[in-house]
Amino acid sequence: MEPFKYHVTQHKDGTYSVGVSIDQGYMTPDDFLVLAQLAKKHQVSTLMATTAKKISFMDVTEQAVNPLWEDLEQAFGNRLCFPKGKIIVCPGSRFCKFATPGKDNHALGRKIERISQAHDAGKIKVGVSCCPLGCAMPRVRDLGVLATAKGWMLTIGGNGGAKPGVGQVIAQDLSEEALLELLDKVYQYFQDNKTGKERTIRTVERLGIEHLKAAVLN
Repeated sequence: MEPFKYHVTQHKDGTYSVGVSIDQGYMTPDDFLVLAQLAKKHQVSTLMATTAKKISFMDVTEQAVNPLWEDLEQAFGNRLCFPKGKIIVCPGSRFCKFATPGKDNHALGRKIERISQAHDAGKIKVGVSCCPLGCAMPRVRDLGVLATAKGWMLTIGGNGGAKPGVGQVIAQDLSEEALLELLDKVYQYFQDNKTGKERTIRTVERLGIEHLKAAVLN
């Protein structure tokens, strides 16, 4: 296998899926035309919209992976998102009538992305929702960020896998600045305390929620 520019997933037939996040999934019609043209150029037969609001090129040959990434970088530049893990945002106040006014969750998602890139905390999924309805499913993400009338709420330890769990509320009524500062501590906590590829809920179960709170809330 040749070294790839970014993470890709190998399929059982030896091809790869290249998952592309552009502006956290909110794209123009022209963006989709570009993606379709690149799929044809690199002989990709299937595109898939994923639950993380990515577009996946599903059957990319090994030789085409890096050329495809290069074309994507040329086409979309800094609109491409590369968090460590996944950051999923809801439609937000621009589109949704239920969203808490004044909360720009898309800009917040990019700021969380930069925090994730600064740490080696493993596979952390983040859901960012602008109201308690939680369209980004924050309660079952490793980290859940929800907007309320009084600020932001943070939950930790959600999981939707074989052993599902609901995240516990760690803090609420936070300003955006305070939320980002806390998230930086949380990423550092999991970087320091996780074992191997352990998910956040397993780390919390092993060490206890009070251990986490003592580390990140002081």
